[in-house]
Amino acid sequence: NNNGTSSSSSSCDVCSAQFYIKYAIMFPGNMWTADCTYVRTLLPPLTDGAYERRKEASIERYLTLRLWKSLDATLDTDNAEHFGLGRYMWEHWVASSPHVRPCEVHGMEVGPLMLLGKDPKGRTFGPEYYDWGMAPRRIDANLGGLRNARLRLEHSPNASFREYYYLPGNLVKWFTLYGPEGVPSQDSWVWRVFPQGERWKELVGRDGENAVEEMVKASGPRFRSAFVSEDVRATSDTSSQLFHDDDGVLSLSDPPLVVFYQITFPPNKKEKALAVVKSQFDVLSLGQFDNESGAFDQNRKILLYYTITGGSMREIDIVSSLCKEKSDRITCRQRGIHDAEGVYGENFHHLHAFCNAKPSYNVVHITNRVDDRLATKIKAITSAVTSTMCLPSEESCNVCGAEFYPLPFLHFTGNMFSASCGYVNKLMSPSAFENAMTDVAGAALVADVKETYTT
Repeated sequence: NNNGTSSSSSSCDVCSAQFYIKYAIMFPGNMWTADCTYVRTLLPPLTDGAYERRKEASIERYLTLRLWKSLDATLDTDNAEHFGLGRYMWEHWVASSPHVRPCEVHGMEVGPLMLLGKDPKGRTFGPEYYDWGMAPRRIDANLGGLRNARLRLEHSPNASFREYYYLPGNLVKWFTLYGPEGVPSQDSWVWRVFPQGERWKELVGRDGENAVEEMVKASGPRFRSAFVSEDVRATSDTSSQLFHDDDGVLSLSDPPLVVFYQITFPPNKKEKALAVVKSQFDVLSLGQFDNESGAFDQNRKILLYYTITGGSMREIDIVSSLCKEKSDRITCRQRGIHDAEGVYGENFHHLHAFCNAKPSYNVVHITNRVDDRLATKIKAITSAVTSTMCLPSEESCNVCGAEFYPLPFLHFTGNMFSASCGYVNKLMSPSAFENAMTDVAGAALVADVKETYTT
């Protein structure tokens, strides 16, 4: 019916019976009239095309952020229809741009139940209920979702700010689908109708398509990289050239055991972490345990490359003192000190660089970052991974740890192990691996929603 848009040709891009913004920005029934000028701005609706791939990528991104408690979805459980996965993505397509200017024909008297033929009064509807207007008008109307869920958000501005079905989820979708073109204009209706709109408007005005990512970084949630930024790394030398300074030590007839040590001081567990460090230095100062003789080989020296995260000057000085105290057995090389406790992945950068420079060597990785369950075993695990029984080789075992488990993922107890550099050099770089695993996790979470498999 052309009457739906004739009075709105200069203001309405897409017209339908009704328009909803929860739990997806969409027109019920996926029936509408649209201006071709607007349609040409959308990604083509092709199977396996950019729209389908990016739409799914946006859900992967959200589910990953939710996993790390950066965003959440209080208004609904995981729902392929409301997420716009599978066949449902095409019901989201025509309104997938933040620049859509929607309008609707039905008056406000025609609610969701009447639309679905479930009106309590048994009413049907026809042209007598037409009342054309610009949308959205049904701001709080629901098509499905959890009963009374909105009430849980009304008294929590922070929860509303992070609610997927409000602005954050839509921003993730728009930015993933359309990049810079997915940034809503400053006079867009989205800032007016969604809770915390002004707050998000300010962030988007400042950070553009990176607004959600910058919010995540600034809020300091669990979702963060285990590595420093590339800008920070550019100010320090992490290249393999650093390790050539130790060529003399490494070329001895009885070369030292090369150990990379990640020392972490969590803010509320510094004393416990320090006790673990002291116990591990005690183990390392004994040399390498020889399983054949059943004794420590005190002639075997340790070349210790260590990185500290989260420590104050007190903890840093204590580690330095331990190195001096044990210097007859342990040669220490400090490779980094970082204020942020969470960037413990930097130590792997150094280990990876060493193996690139010294492919014929073996390396040991130890850490004091263990949970309470393993704290009493820390000396035994440290001793095990530095023992002669745990020497790796390319012919048989290329990585050795105290214990190896296949579930819930392939790992060594305490993330401590001995590995051949030949094997390490076959691995992705640590930061590239982190990014790849984030993608894997997102894909797995989406597959769970789509019921491809369960987790």
